[in-house]
Amino acid sequence: MEIKDYFEVYTPDLSILEGEKMGSFVDFYSPTEHLDFEPYNLILFGVQEGRLSLKNETCAFAPDEIRDELYDLYHGEWGMKILDLGNLKLGDRVEDTYSALKDISEYFAKIRKQVLILGGGHDLIKPIFEAYSTLGKPLSFASADAYLNFQDGGIYNSTSFLSELVAAPESLLSKYTLLAYQTYLCSPNEVILLKNMDFTLLRLGDFNADYNELEPYVRDLDHMSIDLSVLKSSVAPATMHSSPNGISADGLCALMRYAGMSNRMKSVLFAELNPRLDKNKQSSKVFAQSIWCFLEGLHLRYDDFPEINNDNYKKFHVSAGFSELVFYKSNRSGRWWVALYNKFETANIPLLSCSLNDYNKAVQGLLTERLSSQLKF
Repeated sequence: MEIKDYFEVYTPDLSILEGEKMGSFVDFYSPTEHLDFEPYNLILFGVQEGRLSLKNETCAFAPDEIRDELYDLYHGEWGMKILDLGNLKLGDRVEDTYSALKDISEYFAKIRKQVLILGGGHDLIKPIFEAYSTLGKPLSFASADAYLNFQDGGIYNSTSFLSELVAAPESLLSKYTLLAYQTYLCSPNEVILLKNMDFTLLRLGDFNADYNELEPYVRDLDHMSIDLSVLKSSVAPATMHSSPNGISADGLCALMRYAGMSNRMKSVLFAELNPRLDKNKQSSKVFAQSIWCFLEGLHLRYDDFPEINNDNYKKFHVSAGFSELVFYKSNRSGRWWVALYNKFETANIPLLSCSLNDYNKAVQGLLTERLSSQLKF
């Protein structure tokens, strides 16, 4: 793959390339230098595409604004190598941009590189999804968004992408999670439809109730998208779709730290930030600081999935009335899983990511919504 055919170089401000600022710890792509991706833990690039971002088209200007705030932060003690490829070259048509983004996403997925994508509109999730579908494995996607983005029929745009992901003939979407949606902004019929499809929908109030409970939702994701509308407008006003209610900046940072810790996560998309609507670059600062927290989580990432032939876990049997639940706790991280038993299938029993609270409730004879929606007796 000829990277120079896909990207335009980003030139950072010299003031952020000195001392302990993030910018001094990032390598910036230059077409005159030989590029080897092997040493890098993280690849970052922008996609200045907003033509299908409904009523928010100038979100296309966001990538460089986010960069300016990110690279001006102080570096953490991570020891990671980060490469900024610049901005993806836009096509004459949106479909051309999609094609390029699909190629790039597929390439980095195959060489197992973690990617951060600075959008642009939330519709960019479509080519990312199509890229991962070519790998031939079931996919788990999630969005943090105030809206469902599910519209049956009509023209495709940033508010209807979920319909495309579900309906595509080649779709390998096995699980979709919507985090912090606001019920009064969503069609009740569409909410019911998506729940009947076994999608996980977490309301804003449940998101804010306990940040510790968010980690199991993102542990097994392939991709997560952050739509700026998920944040309350007083925190991040830079979108036409903001609302007085929403998650806080620290809530997003907690979520992104957990996303960084996820071993399966391939990419994160930051979308719908419109710099022309921002105040004192506040929204760009929120995204930048959440990316910093993602990097901290990435630094803490390690594989602690329970292995039957290993002693890296503790096993707990809990009586749940007419059935028995088997919980697993990692000796390394303290993270929890529960076995998803199915009376019709006794081999290859999958494990559901869960929390200490799920275990404690089960001990009390109660099933949390996370467990009751997934367990098969």
